[in-house]
Amino acid sequence: MIKNLNQLKRALRPGVRLEVTGHCRPSCIGQLREVTWVNTQGFYTKTLNPPDPRINAGNDGRGAILWWGAARTWEFEDGVCKSYTYGEHTAETLIMAFRVLEEEAA
Repeated sequence: MIKNLNQLKRALRPGVRLEVTGHCRPSCIGQLREVTWVNTQGFYTKTLNPPDPRINAGNDGRGAILWWGAARTWEFEDGVCKSYTYGEHTAETLIMAFRVLEEEAA
């Protein structure tokens, strides 16, 4: 189970799948996404169910990006990783919450 930002950075690599459990856009909740690219700035994901051609074509075909940001903007609880816009962790500042699926199988 991922407990901090460093563990998350080590766990994410192309091909790893995520289940979106919370999002600033409610229509994204429940999506299955696959990591396509990881770098020092953040990670990119494409939607799998259903595929969203608009999102998947973004960033030269890498999909949507989620910036790493500062460790204080992240929260890790019960296998769910949550990214917030600020250090204040509220529903209004949530960017995305997700579960790393391959991590659980390992």
